[in-house]
Order: sequence, then structure tokens, then C-alpha cells
Amino acid sequence: MQLNSLPQQVLSVSCRRILNSHVRFTNEFTVELRNGSVGIGAPSEGETISVYEDRSTGLHTDDILDEIRHSRLTEEPSTQADFDRFLQNRMEKFGRNNCWALSLAFFNASNVPFNRFWSAHTEAAVEGFPRLCLNVLNGGRHAYTNPVLSDFSEYLLVPKFDNAQKVLVDHANIQQEIGQNLAQHEKTTVNQNPVHRFRSADNSECITFLQEVLDRLGLTHKYDLMIDASAGDLKVEGGYKFSLTDGSVRSTDRLQEYWSQLIEEYDIGFLEDPFAEHDYEGWRTLANGQSKCKIIGDNLYSSDPGRIEQGARNGYTHGTIIKPNQAGTVSAVLRAMETSKRCGQLAITSHRSISTESTVLALLTVLGGVGYMKIGPLYTDYSSVMRLNELIRLTGVNIG
Repeated sequence: MQLNSLPQQVLSVSCRRILNSHVRFTNEFTVELRNGSVGIGAPSEGETISVYEDRSTGLHTDDILDEIRHSRLTEEPSTQADFDRFLQNRMEKFGRNNCWALSLAFFNASNVPFNRFWSAHTEAAVEGFPRLCLNVLNGGRHAYTNPVLSDFSEYLLVPKFDNAQKVLVDHANIQQEIGQNLAQHEKTTVNQNPVHRFRSADNSECITFLQEVLDRLGLTHKYDLMIDASAGDLKVEGGYKFSLTDGSVRSTDRLQEYWSQLIEEYDIGFLEDPFAEHDYEGWRTLANGQSKCKIIGDNLYSSDPGRIEQGARNGYTHGTIIKPNQAGTVSAVLRAMETSKRCGQLAITSHRSISTESTVLALLTVLGGVGYMKIGPLYTDYSSVMRLNELIRLTGVNIG
């Protein structure tokens, strides 16, 4: 898939501060082209972030704008690839989130019809509605929607079929059943947030709870369970600590045994970030020992095409999560998608928990031919509804 935008000359770039979904201020950049087109871009952000992501660059936005104003970007026309190459060379200086926002603003300003923006390669063709990975329970230290006491960040359900309308009906029923049943459980506090707890402080109780929900709804064999462990957050000296449940610490070998047993006992279909970013032997051992559960790298790769290729070659994973602000530019997102396909890795696109209004994830998912997309609980996460609506528009799939 090759980006094929027409060259556009930048007239001006500006920045304002706007609010994200956590009511925190973030940068929104505006790019105006000499043809009069205007585009905006702001970064979504994660609460659980990898070692490869920005914390803070310390660079003032005025310095970013000055460097752009005095660059060739304002002197001669640029394609999206040209603009993104400029940002890629300054990623460490500008910060990944700022680079993504600028790249997205240029992308939106270009406003080129799809059939001209994208090459005619079959790889770039619209491939239909992706399977939605439904976020249904949230744990860890940042659990807000359907929050449960768990060391792991997310529990998701992944359909084994392609009927989007049926998935959305199921999702509504699942959410209602979960809400009614969670209301009957006691609550405790994690990171100043109230969360539901089960009979014992054991992560497997969350799995059992979901299995019972699916069983009551007659959906037991129609969905795979997906766990986002975000194990980098569990890493301590000497291993991985389950600090929110039983306080146990496991070495890499012991954690590998734990995952293998959990997968076998509960028939888990997808396991995301089961180890920290640099615990390569743990990744390799678990992935090589699995034939039915797909081991997925999120923080391990942070949407970097080079790391995805290296990880696939070394047998660390079966798939990867692709998050636009991790990649840093539109072009880098596309390269991450292409690399995942070329290396035989299952690709799953994902937004971040701290959202903006942008629905570009849906566009990139569809035009990139990615078969899976994470989506939040629709009753409480309207940003997921917005992306879902955009998927409907883009694919033309009648699901109403």
C-alpha cells in the first residue's frame, strides 16, 4: 500500500490547546494549505504506555512552529510522505504525540478523495467491516468502565464470525448482563476509583464471570476471550508482581507457566502484552508454545515497523496492536500495517483511552485492510460510537 497524495504547499501551521476525554489540555495543530484547505489534528493518549512512548519532550510548541515555518515545508509543495519524513527526522525533538497531531492535520488538510490518495494496489482496497474486539471489563490501575479488581488492564470479547450487526446486538446484550451482575458484587478502591470485586482476589474470577455471562446469553462458542495484561506495568525487581490481587511475584518462567495454564484452562484466544517490553525470552517461549492462543504485541512494538519485523522474525508474537500516536505519522501507521501483513502478523488497530474527536482510526483500519479493531464499551464510550459510525459510512455495510 503506497501513499499517493498530490503535493501540497503549507501556508501556515498554528496550535491551540483543547480538552481531551479526560478533561486535560492537549495540543491541537491546524495546517492551512496555499489552496485554502485547512486540517486539524490532536493526539489521543494512553494511560498505560510503553517504554518507547513520550512522557514529555520539554519543547514548547512555539519552537516546533518556528522550525516548521523556517523549513522547506513552507517553501515548496510536499506530499504526505514528504511531510511525514520531515516529522520522522524530528520525532525525538518534537515528541511522538505532537508529530502525530501535525501529520494528521496535514492529512486532513489534503482532503484528497480516497481513489486518488491511495494507490490502486489490491492491498489498499477496502476489505469490509473489521471484527470488533469488544472491551467489556477493565482492570489495572485505570479502570473506569465496568471496573473490576484485576491486575490486567482489559478483558475483551472477539467474535469468531463476520456479521457486524449480530456483534453489535450481542454487545448490547453482553453489556446489559454485565452491568446487572456487577451491581450485585462488592466494591473496593483502586487508585481512588471504585471497582467491583469477586469472591476472591484472583484474576481468573474475571474470566469465570465473563464465561458465565456468555453462557447465560447462549454465546459461549461464538466469542474468543482476549486479555490485555499490560505486563510492563507489573514488572518489578525480580519478576512480575500481582499487586492488586494476591501480591505474588512471579519470575519470567513462572509467569510463562501461569499464562500457559490460564490459556489451557479457560481457552483464551488472544493474549496481549503478557511480558514487559524487553523480556524477549518470555515472549519467544510463550509464543512458540501456543497454537490456539494468539500472542499479541502492543507495548513490545509500539507500532514501530522495524520492531514488528524483528519480533516476527524472532518468533515473539503472532500479532500486533497498531496505535496511530505510537507510530507518530500517517505514513508510519501504514508501514506498520504493511509490515504486519508481510511478516504474517495479525494486525489489530486500537485507539487510546484518552480520546479526541478524531475518527481517523476507522479510516486507516478500513483502507489498510486490517481485519480487527478494538472498540470500547459503546454505552459509556461515545468516542467508540463515533468510530463505529465512521466504519459504517466507509464500508457501506448495512447493519441497522
